[in-house]
Amino acid sequence: MLTKARTGLMAVVAVVASTLACLVVMAGPAHATQASASWNLVGGDRWQVNAWHCGTYWDSCAWSSSTKLLGSNPYNAQSISNRAELESHGGSLSISLSTHPGATITFTSSSLGKVTWTNWNAWISDNSGVMRPSWSTFWVSTRSCGWGRVNSSIYVSEKCVYAGAF
Repeated sequence: MLTKARTGLMAVVAVVASTLACLVVMAGPAHATQASASWNLVGGDRWQVNAWHCGTYWDSCAWSSSTKLLGSNPYNAQSISNRAELESHGGSLSISLSTHPGATITFTSSSLGKVTWTNWNAWISDNSGVMRPSWSTFWVSTRSCGWGRVNSSIYVSEKCVYAGAF
């Protein structure tokens, strides 16, 4: 009788241990769900690039990215662009947009999609939406890149930030 109880207890311990190990593996690496950086421009303005995605998800994950001209010299850029690179690590991905129907969506692979939009005479170019990673995805990441022409003498080359596993 004691042997039977001990065998049953060992079976329960084995199931719990394997379940915990599975949860640790599924949690994946440490995750940053947002990133932001800014750069000083000639004239006193700042150029800022931001990336964000949900921290946890079941079947979908909200995301956003933006490029901003902060300051008043000038208030608006001649053109300001943002590209969000959305990646599903370990599985495939689908993307839907919440804003800017003029944005373009391209897929480099089944797990990497890019959303690009340029705004004219504005201080911001932003993208947002929902990504739907497949069931086999370990984690998602968002890379946001921004560039633009502030005025005839200031062009900002591509600057990027990355929110994902590290």
